[in-house]
Amino acid sequence: MTIETKGRPIWKDLPQLSLEERDRRWRKIRQKMALHGLDGLVIFSMRTMYHGGTTNLRYVTHLDSPGYVVFPLQGEPIAFTGVIHLGEYAPVYQNWVKEVRPRPSPEAVVAAAKELGLERGKIGVVGFGSMQSRIVPDVVTYRGYTGITEGLPNAKFSDAGGILEEVRLVKSEEEIGFLEKSAELAYLMYQAMVESARPGNMECQVVAAMLHALIANGGEDDHILLDAGSPPLLHGRYEPTTHKLAKGDVIIVEYHSRYAGYLIAVEHSLSLGEPGKEFREIHQVSEECFYKGIEKMRPGVLFSEVVEAFRAPADAAGMGYVELGIHGHGLSSPEFPTTVFGGKGGIWPEHGMARIPSVVLEENMCFGTNIDLHNPRWRRDTGLMVGDTILVTRNGPRKMTKVPLEFTVV
Repeated sequence: MTIETKGRPIWKDLPQLSLEERDRRWRKIRQKMALHGLDGLVIFSMRTMYHGGTTNLRYVTHLDSPGYVVFPLQGEPIAFTGVIHLGEYAPVYQNWVKEVRPRPSPEAVVAAAKELGLERGKIGVVGFGSMQSRIVPDVVTYRGYTGITEGLPNAKFSDAGGILEEVRLVKSEEEIGFLEKSAELAYLMYQAMVESARPGNMECQVVAAMLHALIANGGEDDHILLDAGSPPLLHGRYEPTTHKLAKGDVIIVEYHSRYAGYLIAVEHSLSLGEPGKEFREIHQVSEECFYKGIEKMRPGVLFSEVVEAFRAPADAAGMGYVELGIHGHGLSSPEFPTTVFGGKGGIWPEHGMARIPSVVLEENMCFGTNIDLHNPRWRRDTGLMVGDTILVTRNGPRKMTKVPLEFTVV
């Protein structure tokens, strides 16, 4: 039974993409489905790191929630979202999907599939992420999958995770507009970090100031990986501490701003007082990696050429790196294509995200850059972080935020 919600249309007070954007997406998805001979999709959604587990459901429905979507080749999709008391309100959060139901379960999905005439159809299963987006693995729950497949014994199921990844590769003008809003939030978060990074303030106060800047200006909560110390770690971490900042501390941070689900990635290094010459050297090479790498980020260029360009200055300088490369960015992080590990100075050469996919860059692809270098000839336990989000345009790369690339000194 469909829940009838008579409350105010909350979606009017939330950032919303247009119905034209919805129709564009649904057309492209259905074109891919027709190419693969699919009658419908079952899209799984679950809360996971970096919100990647809800990305596909949000892309199709504008709802950021755990649950399911039954998406037919023809007709209106049926979404199941939220726990009961939240699911009651789901219809007023968006105006894309008419049929939004609470109580998500495999049994409810089976009933919806039968309503849509899919009991004997060819159904594609869409998980959380695929095609080398390995931070969020392409998995679904055992009970979720078996409950649906056993409840539809005459349907034929196949893996269709790549369909959504492929459609999401190139961003629309509306999506770019949301990314630009997110980029504005990223700069406000940077300003908050600079203003709060003072001797005597605690590390957790810096993180809190950044989150306040994000939420108070219309953004959505996302992650901040930060470490402060003399010296800092090789990479930022999740848990902010009560460590009191002192002159000579260096802060390294990787963070996301998030506007209506759209993520902008920033990596930055900040020093309380003039940093030592060793850190200056690492940062100089990091900047060279950034500029050499993004110069290759143009339509028609092989993804492998971009990765090689990012690595070249670090390898020439004998630097080691935790991450060095780029990853797709949009409603989740990372998106396909992604290569941030591996390389001559990389510390995880066998990781899945060390592979370099065979991809050609296209206009309106969007990427986060990761440059996390250390100098093994000096110390192996500390390094710096540099990066921003790049939009591939017909005229070349466009850095999306106003966050300075230079080493910030306060």
